[in-house]
Amino acid sequence: MFLGPIALALALAGCGGKESFTVSGTVTGLKFSGMELTNGSDKITVQPPADSTMAVNFSFPNSIDYGDEYEIGIKNPAHQSCGPAISGALKGSAGYTQTINVAIVCSINAYQLTGTVAGLDMGDLTVINGNGSEFKIAKGSTSFKYPDAIKSQTSYGLVVLTQPSGGKCSIANGTGTMGDADVTNIAITCAKAP
Repeated sequence: MFLGPIALALALAGCGGKESFTVSGTVTGLKFSGMELTNGSDKITVQPPADSTMAVNFSFPNSIDYGDEYEIGIKNPAHQSCGPAISGALKGSAGYTQTINVAIVCSINAYQLTGTVAGLDMGDLTVINGNGSEFKIAKGSTSFKYPDAIKSQTSYGLVVLTQPSGGKCSIANGTGTMGDADVTNIAITCAKAP
């Protein structure tokens, strides 16, 4: 016997059929590869777009039934940290909203330039990272931490902007590309000017 669409829907409802939902969403700010998302046993890889200003859409292959729980796990891409645009949005119950559309935002990790200072006995020293902010290192300092965090995979170049009065300082290991940890081996050495 043939059942029309309405009769079929009523028959499914009578048998306990449930509406199903696709767990989907968008990722913005993704610039590096390696991102994976999970929902239960479902796992998908999200690739960065050709245009890094664009959002990437995602959806899990298996839908979930009305009332079932979902919880999205994130494996961060290289050099970045990602999380929900709205706190708590990575998990919920199907049917609470009409669609499951989770917004995830990624940002590039940033780290510090740090190191040692020797011989700064004659006055303050001012350094700068390229065209970044000026940073004054006080007379007598034995260490420093540049205040501006540097994004991973970005070039840096710490140079002397203003020498201390009556002295001259040089910087070793002050240039490079920021990795995925603080730079700790910069050495500033100062001496009295001849």
